[in-house]
Amino acid sequence: MNKPVTVYPVIRDGLLPNPGIGFTAAPRLMGEPERIYDNSGVEHAKYKFSADSVTFNHPDSKVSFLSVRWKDAEPAKGDYCWERIEEKLNQARSIGCSAIVRCSPYALNEEDDIPDWFRAAYPEKPGFPFWRVDPNTTPYAEYWAEFIRAFAARFDGHPVISSVDLAIVGAWGEGGGTEYMREEAIARVADAYLDGFKLTPLQALLHDPVSMRILTDRKAKVGFRVDCLGDMGGFHGEKWSHMTDFYPQNIQNFGMGDAWEKAPVVFEACWHMNDWYVHGWDIDYIIAESLKWHISSFNNKGTVVPEPWRDKVERWLNRMGYRFELRKLTYDSEVRSGGELRIAGLWANVGVAPMYNRYPLVVRLAGNGLTHVFLCKEDPREWLPDQDIWWQESYTVPDHLPEGAYRLEIGIVTGVEEIGNVRLAIEGMEDGYYPMGTVWIGGAQ
Repeated sequence: MNKPVTVYPVIRDGLLPNPGIGFTAAPRLMGEPERIYDNSGVEHAKYKFSADSVTFNHPDSKVSFLSVRWKDAEPAKGDYCWERIEEKLNQARSIGCSAIVRCSPYALNEEDDIPDWFRAAYPEKPGFPFWRVDPNTTPYAEYWAEFIRAFAARFDGHPVISSVDLAIVGAWGEGGGTEYMREEAIARVADAYLDGFKLTPLQALLHDPVSMRILTDRKAKVGFRVDCLGDMGGFHGEKWSHMTDFYPQNIQNFGMGDAWEKAPVVFEACWHMNDWYVHGWDIDYIIAESLKWHISSFNNKGTVVPEPWRDKVERWLNRMGYRFELRKLTYDSEVRSGGELRIAGLWANVGVAPMYNRYPLVVRLAGNGLTHVFLCKEDPREWLPDQDIWWQESYTVPDHLPEGAYRLEIGIVTGVEEIGNVRLAIEGMEDGYYPMGTVWIGGAQ
């Protein structure tokens, strides 16, 4: 019976919020805020990126950032309290977001100290400004690695977590002073992450050559994060900036130029985008560099996007991370029960990065009061940018499907109802799936 039909889906322009990519969510700008203020307290007129947006002065998002303090997650040595992480993951889920997660060893304020049980044993604080405990003269590396192993054992593969920051040392886990740690201490912490997280992607701070060498020597699937994207001279004027004097050189010097192929590249704003605008920094240059470095997501710290940059930001988002177009699909329009349904399609990833999470591609037959799902062998995580992706599979139609017409649908599923399925850059999404046409299932031979 096999009568092939070919369809050419209509390619869609515009924003596609998807899990793991884009601007991180800005909950304070969601809903119906009465007034909108920037990070300096200046009021801004309200605007939206699209008519159906739920966020003002900021794009909608399907990814959030959450951080949990070590002292809260391990209040007594070896006694782990995961409720705070679960609570924050549920908050992310409730607004339809996946989450980038960082466990922070400490920060600079007294209330953000190391756990009380650790402080009681080691009351002396080092003079180095970004350490609250000396990682070389205390069991810091041992204790922190033990915590990370327990964290990974509990949360590796969690359906809401899109990736985890590999935090070694320093305030907020941002790496300050990593270069002064003993190499074996760095390796101990890094090994805890690499051995523990086998399913959830990791990204490490692009900070120093030693920690990066430890990761690359293990041929680990680890991306990188940078915490000062956009700096065009905010620290030392024209003499030095992160964008021209640190990031481009060290992506290559640290051997991380190809890291994006296997794990995420995650950026955080230096100060805020509004500061970039006030200082007159070149947004086109910043965007172009980030895309060249294969950005997946950008933490704008929940603050406003300057409205004059709205169109530029939208174009940026349409390249950030993955963006899947299905350009052609051929399928058998008539199949007998027990026979083979053949499908072939031409895909393109027009973003700058892969999809790193295990979200399977599925084909569904829906009709006659039932739905049957075929799990595809094709893995969307392998769809790299700038490559033609030819997909070809066949599926055995179950004998129990009654004769009749069925709608053929495709989708990439997250498994989390609140987050929903991955949105493709084609028209026609219905309840998370894309109808492609009709298949007639005939009686068994």
